[in-house]
Amino acid sequence: QFAEHWDLERMAVVDRNILRLAVYEMLWGGRETPPKVVINEAIEIAKKFGTRESSRFVNGILDRVRQDLRQEIHPAQGDKVE
Repeated sequence: QFAEHWDLERMAVVDRNILRLAVYEMLWGGRETPPKVVINEAIEIAKKFGTRESSRFVNGILDRVRQDLRQEIHPAQGDKVE
């Protein structure tokens, strides 16, 4: 959903696992770690263990996830929550 035009098989294994861990932490990690901190840590891991493009890719995907989660928690006025 957040990685348009990217099949899971096309993603680098390291990137895919970084995304899995970060999304899990944002969804079920409680409120101890703010999403921006989770994203920053994921970017640092991607820089260390991924390819040259990994940090930008991980940042882009996780920022879209963060925005979507924020929209679900704080919908704009006029948006219906179902």
